[in-house]
Amino acid sequence: MPRVIVDDVVVDVAPGSNLLAAVRKAGHDIPALCYHPGCTPNTSCMACVVRLVETGRIVPACATPAEDGQRIESETEALRALRRTALELLLSEHATACGLRGDGPCDCGQEELCRLRKYALAYGANPRRFAATPRPSTPRDDHPEIIFDPGKCILCGLCVQLAEQVGEPLGLTVVGRGSDARIGVPFEQSVAAALTRAGRRVAAACPTGALTPRRPNTRV
Repeated sequence: MPRVIVDDVVVDVAPGSNLLAAVRKAGHDIPALCYHPGCTPNTSCMACVVRLVETGRIVPACATPAEDGQRIESETEALRALRRTALELLLSEHATACGLRGDGPCDCGQEELCRLRKYALAYGANPRRFAATPRPSTPRDDHPEIIFDPGKCILCGLCVQLAEQVGEPLGLTVVGRGSDARIGVPFEQSVAAALTRAGRRVAAACPTGALTPRRPNTRV
């Protein structure tokens, strides 16, 4: 069982665990927006960074295996500044103001569950720091159980992996490249055709309001 020292706190984690598990066991709640225990880490958000004391390297905790004897730093001001920057970059393209720009309250159906908003508030992230054009918010209401708003997507890819895991014939995919990349349905099919079984599962894993469970009698 690997023993890791996190900010001078010694924790034991299960074999095969990552540094994120060690940090959380040490009592720190750090952002890990693109991480899901059932998916392969893709480090797209880079908000869970920690520092390896021995080498000085800054690494994503979600994708770094925990090794016996490791010493890591998690809560220095420098690391918190890096996480704040990562959150600000995500917010700069986010379709919803989240109530953080001073131009009205968050109007998202996932306001209470949105991890992007939660950590942005906790870290004092400034959504105006980076100049970017927010993605257009165009909710798709063509699924019986969920609503899909690609404008609130942060391209974590969890929905793509989870749909593939349950064997969705169509599923979701990344459409476009670079700044034009987005999550979409292949061949411009409906969301209902893409997620015949995984709708509620992907909505539960979504770290923002891009995929939300449909409220009774709700239409957009």
